[in-house]
Amino acid sequence: VLPIVLWGRRAPTHCISTLLLMEDASVIVTGCHDGQICLWDLSLDLEINPRALLFGHTASITCLSKA
Repeated sequence: VLPIVLWGRRAPTHCISTLLLMEDASVIVTGCHDGQICLWDLSLDLEINPRALLFGHTASITCLSKA
């Protein structure tokens, strides 16, 4: 499965307002002031690669939880 993201001439901004590192330390979740949530894969070499960008509202993400 290959996720595909499309946008216009400029990529959306992602001004990070909150960050969550999952327990296994292989995934980072970031929330931003524009309301997007981004999932990042963290390799053993500490290389960070985007996995998915989730959006749907414009409210600032101020807190992330493992609930």
